[in-house]
Amino acid sequence: MIASLDLARFPLGVAEREALALRRAGLRGDAAFARLLLPMRLRTMPLPLPQLTFAYYFALWRDEAALERFRAGPLRRWERAREHLALTLRPVQSFGAWAGRDPLAGERSEPRPGPVVLLTHSRTRPRDFLRFLLTDRSVVAALDRAEGRLWGDGFIDDPARLDSGTLSFWRHTAAATAFAYAPGVHQDAVKAQRDGGWFSESWFARFAVEAARGSWRGVGAGELLAGAPGAVPGAPLVA
Repeated sequence: MIASLDLARFPLGVAEREALALRRAGLRGDAAFARLLLPMRLRTMPLPLPQLTFAYYFALWRDEAALERFRAGPLRRWERAREHLALTLRPVQSFGAWAGRDPLAGERSEPRPGPVVLLTHSRTRPRDFLRFLLTDRSVVAALDRAEGRLWGDGFIDDPARLDSGTLSFWRHTAAATAFAYAPGVHQDAVKAQRDGGWFSESWFARFAVEAARGSWRGVGAGELLAGAPGAVPGAPLVA
């Protein structure tokens, strides 16, 4: 199985139309799992604000041929965006549930050197939603300062169900692991949500970046993949 993550920036008023068109096409496509992610600005936490000119699309595919058919078909319309980054990802590990199951069905692969993407999803219980937002503010600040983080953003998957999540792009696995598991703000927040049972379901996945095309926030795919210190300016890549 392989994964794709596409990030696009459109003129104001166009992103929603293009995103919904791609979602409809994806429902009829060959993806094993697909979600339109509505970007939210992390830096405004505890009040996440929508990013009305952005659209993200995450999908899982049985093979590369299925992904290429989709990119040559419905996804071609995103090539007209002001900016578009197309990532091809290889699942490394996952645990938890999204929409009642692990979309990767436990599929794993060996870590390799190079950039990685972390994707988290959670369905927050209504009674705990405000507490979750307030706690997440300190996590966002820590993410902003994290060593090796190239880019990070939040998203809403299903507003009616209080489904939300994060995307983050890291220079290498060690940097991502240090942020996720080292003692500090993030682990404190994880413990608080587990003790409080804030989520009715949650999912975490790590992916290796196999290929990238295009650019994001003015940084080309080649620079992102190189991941060289100083090659990717931190501030412009953080929402």
